[in-house]
Amino acid sequence: MLEARLVQAKDVQSPTGPLPVAWVQVAGWKDVGVPLARLAEVLDYDLKALRSLVQRDPVLRDFERVVTTFSGNLKRSQTYLLRPGVLGALAKISTNRIQDPTKRERVIQFQRWAFETLDRLLFEEPHRAPEPQPLFPGLPRRYTKGDRALALAMLAGEVRAPDGRLYSYQAIERLSGVPRTTVIRLAHRHGWVRSEMNRHIVRPPQIPQQPNSELLNLLAQQVQVLQRMLKSMAR
Repeated sequence: MLEARLVQAKDVQSPTGPLPVAWVQVAGWKDVGVPLARLAEVLDYDLKALRSLVQRDPVLRDFERVVTTFSGNLKRSQTYLLRPGVLGALAKISTNRIQDPTKRERVIQFQRWAFETLDRLLFEEPHRAPEPQPLFPGLPRRYTKGDRALALAMLAGEVRAPDGRLYSYQAIERLSGVPRTTVIRLAHRHGWVRSEMNRHIVRPPQIPQQPNSELLNLLAQQVQVLQRMLKSMAR
């Protein structure tokens, strides 16, 4: 099964519940798709039966794609069905054979919604964060393994996403070219910890410096000398 690159994803409210819809890049073209498992869930349709319906049709099978996402160190791969495959699969579901009237009406409502909404979403331009420009020009990335100055600025919160949030480690790796392991190591070295929702950085508390004991002893001696001088002058 071929792979597709995730561009943007969001939950869209359907008549039968929220459905994650993703804009994906497939070779030289872009389309929208939905996870096959979630499609079966909102339809209240058996996942094995839905997957079998797609696999038996050589045309629908061509619209299956694997989308891989990363969250921290976790890698997740999901099977997505692109818009033409979703509409084709819905058209092949015979609602007359569904005995349960509630389930039959659920599928019909979703079919009507999907045929209008998925086509409309295809022509919506998904929100994409602009690529930040390097703060300082440097050597090409093939020599420096990424722009560390940019990575540090993004870690410190000097360069942020358009919504004001901090860039994730994955986004910093993608935009700066610095490997994620290096990005995480730089964050730990500076003690920069991201708060909930990545809105600001929790910096380590500043530990007050301990006074120099030799300097204190010297000051105490000077105070004693001054006290003796004052006593002698008062006589």
